[in-house]
Amino acid sequence: MRSLAIIALLAGPALAQQTDDYDPTSPAWNGLASFVSLAQGDGFEVDVKTTLEWGDLDRNDILFLIWPNQKVEASKLTAFIEAGGNVVVADDFGESKEAMARLGLLRAESVTPHASKYQDGRVWAPIATPKAAHTITQDVTEVVTNHPAAFTQVEGATELIGFDDSALLVVGERGTGRFVVISDPSIFINRMLQYDGNVSLTANILRWLDRHESGDRAKRIVLLRGDVPMYGEPRPFIDDPRSGQFDRSIAGLNQWLAKRDEWLLTPGAMKGLAATLAILLLLLAGLALPVRRGPKIDGAWLRFGRPARRDEPYALVTNSDRSPGSFLVLGCILRDQVQSLLGEALGVTDPLFTMAEQQLVRALAEVKGRDAGAALARVYRRLRALPSRSQAAAPWSSGHLARRDFDTLYKDVAELCRTLGASLEEAA
Repeated sequence: MRSLAIIALLAGPALAQQTDDYDPTSPAWNGLASFVSLAQGDGFEVDVKTTLEWGDLDRNDILFLIWPNQKVEASKLTAFIEAGGNVVVADDFGESKEAMARLGLLRAESVTPHASKYQDGRVWAPIATPKAAHTITQDVTEVVTNHPAAFTQVEGATELIGFDDSALLVVGERGTGRFVVISDPSIFINRMLQYDGNVSLTANILRWLDRHESGDRAKRIVLLRGDVPMYGEPRPFIDDPRSGQFDRSIAGLNQWLAKRDEWLLTPGAMKGLAATLAILLLLLAGLALPVRRGPKIDGAWLRFGRPARRDEPYALVTNSDRSPGSFLVLGCILRDQVQSLLGEALGVTDPLFTMAEQQLVRALAEVKGRDAGAALARVYRRLRALPSRSQAAAPWSSGHLARRDFDTLYKDVAELCRTLGASLEEAA
């Protein structure tokens, strides 16, 4: 059992027998169940790997290495980052020291970090504090550690959180990718995520690697812990978070074409494919040929059909949602019907345009009663304001009658028709 077991003193004797460090499914003090729940709550899928093929990682992934017990090849890790990959390496005494050195970090394993403050006064639990303003240090005042290693030399990266004489957490960018390196993986276990600073730090790390600036979120955390073999080579291009959508589309096409190169057909397979394609073409040709005589050609398709009028009421109502001028034409139709009814009642041609308003209202009231005169007075000016029906229906017409105004006009005209002894439907 490695030195991590000492923290069992914080959790009680009953938990001291737990030995499966960093188990993603374990709720024990040294498991990662709380970390997995935090990541899933932030919208990530956590994919725990027992083996890793470097070429399977893409821009939707964040590679999370926890205490690797197999050597992390420095060349492959840096190639992955430079191609646009995002990675977290959390390791104190594991097999990533050489990869850390390639990133410009010197990890000291035998030196106890000196801190200004220790958790509960325990010298093996120094408290690290932020050293620079960054997304990762937001809302983080202190980070509780447990038997950490430390970085005594940092080049080409930024020290964000550390002790008095060394660094705990370092971030940097290579190529188009980002990396976070932590010298104490135990800050992610269930017991250590009981401290607010450790929780905020974990959430901020995921947020910084989440590619928010480009608007294209990572969707999956690829989690490797302990003894996990890694094979293959990273892709030559993974992502550029600063590129636009067009650049991403081109990169995706290139990646698809690169995968097609993996297909290698033998001569026998090529002949089989050719035979299959030939049979498929014959079947398609057979389906395309007619199997019976078609209908008798009588020239019906040459007959000229007169198109419907643009101002027919039925067509106007059907197309009212697509043609803003339809209600204006319908209003003109209502006006013409009123004109016809008034002409029959008064014996005058075009009374709306040949008689003044007061004269027309008075004449109608004498013939049909005061209610008819009042109903006409309500709609007279609105009907007079309407253009001719042909002008309203013209393609170049810019007139417009809102649906609400048409409904009000229709209601008032229907009342006028009732006072004249006819319904609007009969008048139409």
